Formats: sequence, C-alpha cells, structure tokens
Amino acid sequence: MNEKTKPVILAIQNDPTDPPHLAGQWLAEMGFDIQVLRADQGEVVPDSVPRHVAGVMPLGGHMGAMDDHIAPWLKNERALLKNAVEKNVPIFGICLGAQLLAAANGGEVSRATTSEIGIYDVTPTAEATSDPVFNVATAKTAQWHEDVVTRLPEGATRLASSPLCENQVYRIGNAQYAVQFHPEIDRTIIHDWEEHADNAFLESGKSSVEAEVAAVDSELQATWKPVIQNWGKLVLDTL
Repeated sequence: MNEKTKPVILAIQNDPTDPPHLAGQWLAEMGFDIQVLRADQGEVVPDSVPRHVAGVMPLGGHMGAMDDHIAPWLKNERALLKNAVEKNVPIFGICLGAQLLAAANGGEVSRATTSEIGIYDVTPTAEATSDPVFNVATAKTAQWHEDVVTRLPEGATRLASSPLCENQVYRIGNAQYAVQFHPEIDRTIIHDWEEHADNAFLESGKSSVEAEVAAVDSELQATWKPVIQNWGKLVLDTL
C-alpha cells in the first residue's frame, strides 16, 4: 500500500436514513477513507471483498436480512460478508448489518417477540472482558429493531446481551464484529427515523424516543467512540 493511500472502510448503506454518521466520523479521525456504497440508491454491491478494502461496515435498514424481494442487493451483501469472514477481512456490522453477517455465515434471524426502540442497557459476557474491541461494562445503547439474531454462526462468540435480545454483540473469528444496537447515531438520526417511521417503530407502541436519546447523547458517544476506534485499530493491525 502506498504510504499516501488511506486505508479504505467500505460502508454499505442499506437505507436512505441510516448513513455511517458518527462511526464514519470517528474512523475518519483515525485516517481511514470511508467509502459509502449506496446500495439503497442502486449502486452495485460486490459479492466479494474488493482488494483495496481494509474493512467492511454493513449498516442498518428497515428491511429484514432475507428480504431480497424488497432489497435485491442483500443477496450480494450476504455473499460479500461470507467472503470477508473467509478472508478474515475485519467487519463491523450494525443492526441489519449484524443480522446479515449472521445469516451469511449459517446463523439465523427471526422476528423478535418485543421490539427494542429507544435506550436500553446491554450487559457484556465474561468473554468480553478480554476482547480488544468490545471491552466495556454494562452500558446504554440506542436501539431500533424488530428482528434479532436467534442463532449465532458456528464458532461465534457472544459478547453482550440485553433482556430482550440475547445476541446484542458477537464476534466471528478475531476480526468480524456485530452489534444489534446503533452506536453510529445521535438524536438527529432518531428524529429522521421518527419522521420516516418504519414498522419497528409503528408497532413498538411508542410515540417518540427522541427525548430519551437526546438525554444520553454525550454518554452514548463517550462509550461507543472508543469501541469503534478499537475496531479501527484492529483494522490497521491487519494491514
């Protein structure tokens, strides 16, 4: 790699309202080039990891992980994530991205009994204490989902749970991470999601969670910026 070339994170945007936002900013601060692939706008998702890509960040979306009839690019996205695991390319999957990573590698995704919309605590497992990326205590998260990973891929390690979602955070191998929550968002994204309400929100029984997210914006960012940047360090270590 040329010394002047920034390492590339390929962020796959599956929904107009869910860009990499804070996660992209935090990684850019470390010197990464965040290349956003607008799958939601028809840009072609490759079925394998391009050679120039150092890490992959599949993002959230209103569709399900197997809803190819709604989002036909998901088939390629799952193939890309399977290929990334095979090549040990670092991944940080967020919400739908976490579900796609599981589905692509032999796990299962199902509709949750109860949606998580708003602020919820996640509790790390014993395995998280020695994890180089996700080594936090019980922490607040911003949640917005109606589907969950119900079975992890074979050999994956659960790193955190919540009362409504057993597989909040997991890792495949030593480089592929997935979180069910949204570390990349702030109140501005929540406001947009409420303006463009999806099924998860409409069926949650809640009228708004913007105020509860705004109340802990600073805490969320103080907690999850180091985690995102820990993953960035892992990506740099693989170059």
